[in-house]
Amino acid sequence: MLKQMTLALTLVAVPLQAGEMMSAQDLMQTIPGATLSGISNEDYTTRWVQTYGPGETSGTGEGTFGERVYTSSWSIRQDLWCESWSNRSECWRIERVNETTLQPYVGQQKLPNVWTIVDPAGG
Repeated sequence: MLKQMTLALTLVAVPLQAGEMMSAQDLMQTIPGATLSGISNEDYTTRWVQTYGPGETSGTGEGTFGERVYTSSWSIRQDLWCESWSNRSECWRIERVNETTLQPYVGQQKLPNVWTIVDPAGG
């Protein structure tokens, strides 16, 4: 019985990564160097794939939005993931859902489409 209680307490004390908002450090370890994919939260239909170049708190990326090829720049500002393209820029808070799924938020609003890690950083 004591063994079971100790195990239960140990499991509760271990911080969970899934379901938590990512810190700047989490973002730096996860996204730069990785390839992500998803469905646009702009038009809700277009598939995108982007490879993020390495960097400390900023870098560049390249990808496809539907059939269109594009380049971007990224940066981490406090605990926000920010991207700039030729026509706009945006920042998100990112929730780690599981090993391969990231949930973006704009402010407190959860966006409908998640980001999927297709090829992890260093992978």
